[in-house]
Amino acid sequence: MDARIPRLQLVTLVALAVGMVACTTSTVRPAAPDAQALRQRVGRADTIAASLLIRIQPAQGDGELFTLRLWADATGAVRLRAQKLDVDVLDAVVQADGSYRALLVREHVATTGTLGGPDDPALLHDVRMLLDELRDGPVPAAVAVTGGADTWSWRDPSGGEVVLALAMDGLPTSKRLSTDGVLLRSLDYVRWQAFEELQRPSQVTLRAAGDGDVTTIRLKSLDTPPAISAERMALRLPEGTAQVDAAEFNRRLMP
Repeated sequence: MDARIPRLQLVTLVALAVGMVACTTSTVRPAAPDAQALRQRVGRADTIAASLLIRIQPAQGDGELFTLRLWADATGAVRLRAQKLDVDVLDAVVQADGSYRALLVREHVATTGTLGGPDDPALLHDVRMLLDELRDGPVPAAVAVTGGADTWSWRDPSGGEVVLALAMDGLPTSKRLSTDGVLLRSLDYVRWQAFEELQRPSQVTLRAAGDGDVTTIRLKSLDTPPAISAERMALRLPEGTAQVDAAEFNRRLMP
C-alpha cells in the first residue's frame, strides 16, 4: 500500500486543521474580564420604551400577573403603567432620585414617596434595577470589573458586591448582589435576543433574599426612540383622587 498522501488530500487535511484551530480559538474566552467588549456587544440606550410581562409569585398563595409598559427619558425618570387582564391598575412616575408618585387607577387612590423603604409599592420596588438592566445591560458603565473567564465581580455605588456568571458564549447567565457577604438579590438571565440594536435576555427571574417571592420578567418588546415626550412622562391625578400612605397603597395594590 502506498503510504504517501496525495497532494489534494494533503491540502484538504491542512485546510481542515486550520479551520478546527480557528473554531477552537473563537470559542476561548479571555482569562481576564473584558467588560467593555461585553458592553459594546449588548449595547446601551439613554431612552427606552418597553413592554414586559411580570409574574410575582409569593412563597405562599396565588401569584399576580401584570403587563407593564415602561418609558425612560434621558434624565433617568421612568413612567410606568401596569395592567391586569387588560385593565389599567397602576400608573406611576419615578424620578432619577427615586422619588415617585403613583396612582391606583380603578380606586382613585394615590401616594408619594421615595424608593428604598419597606412599603414601596410592589411594582416599583425594583424599578431602578430593572431600568439599569434595560438601559445598560448587566454591567454598568462606571464600574471596575475583576475576575476570570466565567465569573466577574465589582462594587456597586452603594458599596455592595455584585457577582456575574457568564456562559461559554460570553453572555451573562446570572447576577448576585450582596452586602457584607449577605445575599440581597439574585437575577437569572434566559434566552438572549436582539431588540433593535440591543441584546437583552428575554426572561429574567428575580429573587429577593428573605421574602421567598419569585418575580419572573418576560421582555416582550424594547424600543430605543430618540426621545420620550414630556406628555408621555407626565402623571396627572384625576379630580377626587384620595391620598394614602405607601403602606395602604401597597396593601390595595397587592391584596
